[in-house]
Amino acid sequence: MVEFRREPDWDQGAHRHSVLVDPVVTVRQLARFDYRKNYSRIDNALVFTTNKGEHDVYLPPRRPTRSELAARRYTAVYEVDMGIHSCSRLLSLPSDNDAFDFSAELAMTWQVIRPDAFVTSRERDVPGLLTRRLEELAREVGRKFPIDRSADAERAMSEAVAAGGPLAGNAGLRVSWALRLRQDDDAVAQQRQLRELRYSDERLGSAHDLAMREDRLRAERDRVQAEQQHELAMRRSRQEAELRQLEAEKIGYYQSYLQHGGVASWALHLSRHPEDSQLVMESLRKDQLLLIQSQKEVALQVLKGEGGLEDYQRSHLNESAIRIIEEFLTRGLPGADPAPPTAGSLPWQLTEKPEDDPEDGPEGER
Repeated sequence: MVEFRREPDWDQGAHRHSVLVDPVVTVRQLARFDYRKNYSRIDNALVFTTNKGEHDVYLPPRRPTRSELAARRYTAVYEVDMGIHSCSRLLSLPSDNDAFDFSAELAMTWQVIRPDAFVTSRERDVPGLLTRRLEELAREVGRKFPIDRSADAERAMSEAVAAGGPLAGNAGLRVSWALRLRQDDDAVAQQRQLRELRYSDERLGSAHDLAMREDRLRAERDRVQAEQQHELAMRRSRQEAELRQLEAEKIGYYQSYLQHGGVASWALHLSRHPEDSQLVMESLRKDQLLLIQSQKEVALQVLKGEGGLEDYQRSHLNESAIRIIEEFLTRGLPGADPAPPTAGSLPWQLTEKPEDDPEDGPEGER
C-alpha cells in the first residue's frame, strides 16, 4: 500500500460523530505521482484543485483513478464532511426601545451540498455564518415592535428571514432554522409576577365562589330539613290529636255501654276486641269513682241530718244510711246490681209520716 509522501496541511482528527464547525476535515498537498484509492472515509467528498485554480468534485462513493490523477495533475485535495449537523445560538435582538432587548434562541441544522462552493467560499465557521446572516435580517424587524409583543415580533422576523432566501446558499449549504423570541429576563420576571397575581385572584375568586355555593347548599339543606321536621311534627301532632279523639270516643262509648248495656254486652264486645281491655278498665275505675262519690254524698247528707228533719225521721234515716253504705261496700261492678237510689226516692225526702207505722206513739209523746 502506497503512503502519502506529505503530511496533511490541515487535519481536524474528526470522526463520524464529531461536532463540526468547519466541514473541511483535512487539506493535503499532492505530489505529481501521489495516488491512493482510499483517501478518506467513503461518505466524505473530495475536492481536487489544479494549478490553474480549477476544482473537481468527487462525491461519495466515487474516487479518482490513477490515470485521472496523472492527467489532471492535481496539486491539493480537500476532504469535506457531507453529514447533517445541528447547532443553536442565543441572540439579543433590539426592540423599539433601546433599553429592552428581545432574547432570541436560534436552532439550525446545516449540510454541505456543494463541496466545491464551500471550499471556494473560504468559510471556516458555519454556525457563525448562519447567525450573522439571520441577525442582519431580523434586527431591523425587531425595532418595529415593543418588548411586550414578542409573539408578533417573532412572526414578523420569521417572515423576513424566509423572504431573504437561503441563509448560506452561496456557500453551498442547505440550512433549516427555527427562531424563538421571548422577552428579556426582567420582562419575563414581571410577567411571571403578574401571572402569579392573576392566578392568585382566580384562586381566591374560585374559593369564594365555592364557599358561597357551599353556603347556599347548606342553607337550602337546613331549610329542607326544617320543613321536613315541621311537617313531621305537624303530622305527629295530628296523629296524637286523632288518637286522643279516638280514645275519647272509645271512653264515651264504653261509658255508655256500661251504663246502658251492662256487663254482658261489655264482655261480648271485649271478647271480640281484647286490645281495648286497658281502656275499658280505666273507664270502669272512673265510673266506680263517680259512683263512690255520689254514694258518699248521700251517706254524709244522711249522717249529718241535713234537710231539717225531725228526730223520729232521723232515727229511721240513720238505719237507711247504714244500709246504703253496707250495700255499696258489698256491691260488685256497675251494671251487675240495680242502679243506686235517686234523689227523689230517698226516705228523708218524704214529707208525711206513714199511718200504719207501729212505732209511732201519741201525738203528745212525739
